[in-house]
Amino acid sequence: MLNDIERKRAENVIARLLKPRHSPHVKSGGDVLYRVVDQAIEVYSARPAYDDPDEIIEIPIAKFRYVRTRRVWLLFWLRASGKWQGYGPLLEAEDLPELVEEVWRDPYCCFWG
Repeated sequence: MLNDIERKRAENVIARLLKPRHSPHVKSGGDVLYRVVDQAIEVYSARPAYDDPDEIIEIPIAKFRYVRTRRVWLLFWLRASGKWQGYGPLLEAEDLPELVEEVWRDPYCCFWG
C-alpha cells in the first residue's frame, strides 16, 4: 500500500498531467479519472451510457503500480481478455511522469485504441 507521502505525490502527478488533457481521447460527456487502490493507480474514462444517461460507464485505460523495494513505477495496459499486462515498450520508470506521458503518447495504441 502506498504511504501518505507516496500517495500524495502520485496523486499530484496524475492530477496535474491527466486532468487538463482529457478531451482528445474521450468522447463527448466523458472525463479521465483515477483511483488509488493499494499500491496502484488506475486511470479510466467515465462517461454516461448511451441508453441510460444516469448510468456511468467506466473504461479502464492504464494502471501504474509502485514497487517500493525497487523504487520504480510499473505500467500496465488492459488486454481484450480483461487482464492487465505489463506494457513492454516502457514497463518501468523511476519517475511516474515518464510513464504518464507514455500513456498520453500511446505510440502502440494500447491505451486509447
